Amino acid sequence: MIIFMEGLPGSGKSTNSGFLYRQFERNGLPSSWIHELERPHSVLFFHEACLTKEEFQSWPERFQPDLPLLHKLAQYRENSVGFDLLEIEWHYLDSLSEPTLNELRRRDVWNFTLKEYLNISLEKWKRFVTKAVEQPDRIYILDSCIFQYQVFAFLWDDAPKQALMDLVSSIWKLVMPLQPKLIYMYRHSVRDAIEHLRLVRGESFLQRMWERDRGRPYYAKRTQSIEAYCEFLHDYHELAVTLYEDAPCEKLAVEVTEGDWQAYEERMLRFFDLAFIPDPPKLLPIGKFHNEDLELSITIENIGNEYVLVDPFGAQRRLYPRSDDEAYIRDLPVILHVESNDKIITKGSQLTGRWTESGLIYKRVSI
Repeated sequence: MIIFMEGLPGSGKSTNSGFLYRQFERNGLPSSWIHELERPHSVLFFHEACLTKEEFQSWPERFQPDLPLLHKLAQYRENSVGFDLLEIEWHYLDSLSEPTLNELRRRDVWNFTLKEYLNISLEKWKRFVTKAVEQPDRIYILDSCIFQYQVFAFLWDDAPKQALMDLVSSIWKLVMPLQPKLIYMYRHSVRDAIEHLRLVRGESFLQRMWERDRGRPYYAKRTQSIEAYCEFLHDYHELAVTLYEDAPCEKLAVEVTEGDWQAYEERMLRFFDLAFIPDPPKLLPIGKFHNEDLELSITIENIGNEYVLVDPFGAQRRLYPRSDDEAYIRDLPVILHVESNDKIITKGSQLTGRWTESGLIYKRVSI
């Protein structure tokens, strides 16, 4: 089964993906949670260079000395070749020539035209489905993949609505063998959703999104201010509602304005016929843990009988016991492996934030 979790930014997609991930595992069901910012991503493109196979085959003439390493780093697909740009930036900057690095950066999918994106968009989905059907008992949770990423790509380009509908319809056809289900989280008032986003992520988040995207065609004829991003979110909501209504699968819409998360969780559990299994009574070490190689620190605190992780950027994330020596992070598919009271190792998924990279060792430096 594949579960799509969708909704406007700040609606609770990642938090509730995490809730379902924990409950599926506690019910003995093998599960994988594919976060929007996972790297390398199974179906999306973040910090990834992409070339056609024909383009890559021409590289021996231009970048001969770098070819052995490029072949090692390449993610080969049917018609294209991908490169994790963060993996290269973090580990191989000194091993590749400047011309090669520049060419890879130039091929960052983030900078593709919509036409270029459409040429590669379905290939990852096909590859993902081919692998997933080999594990029919595994449950896959994907947040922000089938609606949000696609809506952003088309809205940015001011593309026709029907073109978006056609692509999403093609994705649905590909994933049908995985028995898809859809959860859509929303607020009746988009204005209220935007104010909530301001509350939980700050005005600076809206400003960053506006500054990041203001060069896109969508904004060319609109007010050159942060209000244009708010208008973008209104348009996103309208498209997402249509996509939800057209979705050819079992689906659940969860209106979250009242913030009654226990009730929302109960609805999701009933939707998936799951029994709620509470957290096991486990103790986690508290204190500040430091990774010397990257000069990054995380802190684990016990606040009101709840364990909280403070990441290197100050964000607080609740922790939940997974086993005697592991902990879930509330809204991220990263697992903390407690090797001892003085040593924590990251495992599970790795995201675009470097502190989540798998295998990082954090040693306790204070309590």
